[in-house]
Amino acid sequence: MEKKVISLKEIWSFLCGKKKKCAHIDEYNEWRYDLDTNKKKFSPGLEEPFCRAENDVKIFAYYLPQFYAIKENDESFGKGFTEWKNVAGASPQYIGHFQPKIPYDVGFYNLKNVDSIKRQIELAQHYGIYGFCFYYYWFSGKKVLYDPVEAFLNIKHNFKFHLMWANENWSKRWDGGNMEVILEQKLQEEDFEQFFLDIIPLITDDRYEKINGKPIFAIYRPDLFNVDLFKKFTSYLNKRAKEIGFPGIYFLGTNCGGFNDCAKYGLEGLIEFPPHGLFGKVKSKNVKWINPKSTMNVCDMHDFILSGINTEEVKNKIFKCCFPSWDNTPRKNYSGGHVFEMESSDFEKWLQSNIDWTSRNLGSAEQYTYINAWNEWAEGAILEPTTRYGYRNLLTVRKVVERNRKQ
Repeated sequence: MEKKVISLKEIWSFLCGKKKKCAHIDEYNEWRYDLDTNKKKFSPGLEEPFCRAENDVKIFAYYLPQFYAIKENDESFGKGFTEWKNVAGASPQYIGHFQPKIPYDVGFYNLKNVDSIKRQIELAQHYGIYGFCFYYYWFSGKKVLYDPVEAFLNIKHNFKFHLMWANENWSKRWDGGNMEVILEQKLQEEDFEQFFLDIIPLITDDRYEKINGKPIFAIYRPDLFNVDLFKKFTSYLNKRAKEIGFPGIYFLGTNCGGFNDCAKYGLEGLIEFPPHGLFGKVKSKNVKWINPKSTMNVCDMHDFILSGINTEEVKNKIFKCCFPSWDNTPRKNYSGGHVFEMESSDFEKWLQSNIDWTSRNLGSAEQYTYINAWNEWAEGAILEPTTRYGYRNLLTVRKVVERNRKQ
């Protein structure tokens, strides 16, 4: 029997379906070729060292330590799993969609390698970042993904840091929910003392950031805990901190999930955690889909930022936060993810707006702003260099920091 030869065009037509035309294939090929070959958007780094001035704004970048293999991830996602598996496996979902994002300079690093962490510190300092806000994974005495924090402590440097307790359940769905839970998060009175003992080596380090002598300690989702139990927890830690010479602990929450009740939970204030707080405010964008089954939402940040991103009144003390980009395609594949499209100028305007707001609304001891994130590669929120844009995001940070120096 003679075999019929099927052309690539016929295969493509079959995959797309008759009703879902893929007339964008030529446009896609042209765009993809340009993405792979056009290096005009690559921004080289600066050789000149950054010299921090006393009054420079203090910028903390959220830091994800999930870039080395651990037993829990091996058992849940396969041997040797790290975030890089999701990152490298991403693909464009529409024309103009920049995926996968490939790291440049530090490369596909393993955070068991101390030299990688040293290079991250060097880069952050060189471009004006003041410190890292490390996600702290603690489950009733079990510390997970702690090795990078410990390595950070053992490296000789003067770079600042503080912790954010990632107090959700750890689940396979990456959503902190109650389905497919790997490690359950609990808050129990019998754990209070162990929690304090575990953070003592961190908060007593000279590089741990403090406000008026109080170590900054953020909790991602305070509202996941019973409010009375949570206040017992913070009261206990405050008492123990005073016993070792601190005036207390500077507790912060985030606005994740719309949380804003600082007084009820006894917090000093909040840190913004975008894209929380943006959903419903930023307009969706029509794009030319490559994958007709994609259910992602693409948002355009440009007009929103130009219209004045910090015009709303706030009822709590709040530390502003922005991101240089956001695209959680690697985590969500093409089901229910979000892309917030931004240019370098949008990131610059947003960061500048946050600094202006901070200078007007917070005291001299609280001149902090945050960036999401240093290395959230699977969510596209990255300051680290990429092969496409080079050091663009880091250059933006340094430009804004140096421009805002008071004479």
